[in-house]
Amino acid sequence: MVKTKNKAIIAGAILALAGCGGFVYTTVGGTVKGLTTDSVLVLKNEGNYTSRITTDGPFSFKVASNGIYSITIGTQPNPVNCILVNGSGKMTGDTPLNNIAVTCVPNVPVSGTLSGLVSGTSVSLSDNAVFQSTLTANGTFVLPTYVVNGSTYAVTVSSQPAAQVCSVINGSGTADNTNLTAASNVAVNCVAAVPVGGTLTGLNTGLSVILSNNGNDSLTRTATGAFAFANSLLDGSTYAVSVVTQPTGQTCTVTNGAGTAALGNPAGASNIAVNCVNN
Repeated sequence: MVKTKNKAIIAGAILALAGCGGFVYTTVGGTVKGLTTDSVLVLKNEGNYTSRITTDGPFSFKVASNGIYSITIGTQPNPVNCILVNGSGKMTGDTPLNNIAVTCVPNVPVSGTLSGLVSGTSVSLSDNAVFQSTLTANGTFVLPTYVVNGSTYAVTVSSQPAAQVCSVINGSGTADNTNLTAASNVAVNCVAAVPVGGTLTGLNTGLSVILSNNGNDSLTRTATGAFAFANSLLDGSTYAVSVVTQPTGQTCTVTNGAGTAALGNPAGASNIAVNCVNN
């Protein structure tokens, strides 16, 4: 009799807790459509628990029967872009909800051809000012981050190769997954250019000086010796080297800092002298 009574008390307690949502859990979820074979979609709930999804089909998260839920996209796949609807609400019972819809639409790869790059050098490309890839050989390339359908892309050179200047043709447009060819004709062409540099002397140990060429190519030096700016100049372009920031307690002056870059006389732009003296 005592055992039966205890069982009744325990059952009553569980029912009471279930009535207030203490121990009763159910699920909230839905369906994913549009993933490709190389897509990885990460969904997360209000507690930052995640679900990694690689194929179309159903998904679900555990939620208290009277709890508030918020399901969102934690990480978008690269090949597609996914949109989630009906992702938030409040449970009113222990019946599972399956009305969250995740629909994925193909993204657009941006690709093209690199030509003229000298062997042993490299050029870095960005899209919309975000670094994408460093290329070390001529030929076709595909940027690793695809573009959402309907969004714009703008491919630029973020780091030039030594003694060359690379330019981009057909580098911008609007991604259209019904016309993939439009984003696959980016052309990056590299031609010979003149390096700009020289020698720094007199800089005290532990100090630094900041130089600039034409006001937009900056170079920070912390030791004496030879230096070269990151960007070379096309034949016939002018250069003007100046000191942007002086080292503490010193003054640095530039000699032979201005002129015209010439492929026939590349050494002319490499004999800039920067000398620092104590104040």
